[in-house]
Amino acid sequence: MSAYTKPILRFGLVTPALFNCLLLGGVLAANSKLSQVRSVKELRYKEQVARVEAIQKMEAEIAPKRKVFQDQQHVLQVDPGRMFSQLLDQMLPKYQDIELERTAQVFPLDRGRIGRQVKTDAARVKSSFEGGIGPMQETLLQVESLMPQAVLEELKITRKVDLLPNKPEHLVFELTHICWKAGEAKP
Repeated sequence: MSAYTKPILRFGLVTPALFNCLLLGGVLAANSKLSQVRSVKELRYKEQVARVEAIQKMEAEIAPKRKVFQDQQHVLQVDPGRMFSQLLDQMLPKYQDIELERTAQVFPLDRGRIGRQVKTDAARVKSSFEGGIGPMQETLLQVESLMPQAVLEELKITRKVDLLPNKPEHLVFELTHICWKAGEAKP
């Protein structure tokens, strides 16, 4: 080799080839790193899409129940004694006097056995009814399902025979409910 060919080979071919090999190695390493970052981000994106779909599915299931939940929250916040009376007033007109009739309703001031254990505002309602067992069961079912905080504390059923022709033999129901109001617990 001549004195001119060594530098030409060294700086003209070998150096650019090494530089290009280093450059190619750097590009391949960067490309590999970018593809790893892309695959991680794609995986996170797919997980996020799956989460959003699950959230939308849950929202679709919950949305129809939201109105019922708000109604229940309203029921739990109003005065329980008044609400109990209003519900009974709505249920009783569908029965004739011979089927079911409310004869008395009072609000005792004492808290009762269950009321002493409840650490929130509570109202006791003592009611008396005359009529049949079927209408009474249906009325209690409807009232207690619409007012979940009403708990039957006492139930007394006696038999009554009337001598009046339009009032045959029937049952007398004496009920005591405790109705608590949702809110902050008292110390």
